[in-house]
Amino acid sequence: MAAVAQRLCTGECDEAGPLQAKSPEEAEWLIRHKYPSQAELEHLRSESLDVLQQKASAGDTTAAALLGKRIALEKNFMDGQVMLRNQVLSGNFYALYAISESYRESRVPNAVDGAAYLRLAYIMGDHKATIEIAKMRLSSAELAAADTRASLLYKGFAGDQVPDPRPQG
Repeated sequence: MAAVAQRLCTGECDEAGPLQAKSPEEAEWLIRHKYPSQAELEHLRSESLDVLQQKASAGDTTAAALLGKRIALEKNFMDGQVMLRNQVLSGNFYALYAISESYRESRVPNAVDGAAYLRLAYIMGDHKATIEIAKMRLSSAELAAADTRASLLYKGFAGDQVPDPRPQG
């Protein structure tokens, strides 16, 4: 129950971010799809690569997603992407956000691919991913390209996973 409470929005919930839930059902959806709480994410962001590796090896899916993103940005982009894609294939929808961020924050930013991975999160059931896409302020041509890319990504990532809509608050 503590894990559910960590994810529930307190106060004004109209602006709840992708890691926050407006209901216990939405919090359970976040947990099921391996989204971290905001506190978990903030704590792990300050950890070294070695600590993230240890935690990821011990099964911490948030550490694994952050490790993949940091490797993509700090060491080898493709190695990090492989780690992140493996997380998505294991049911970690939060890893789609990390992939998106890695594309947008890389040395050669790619907003279209960044949006495509958020669109894939939407297709898989996370309606809040559209809010993150809107914040990117892409042109209609970029959005169309991201949608096309997302439909191709879906074939490779969905596998036997079926979309599981995030409960509306």
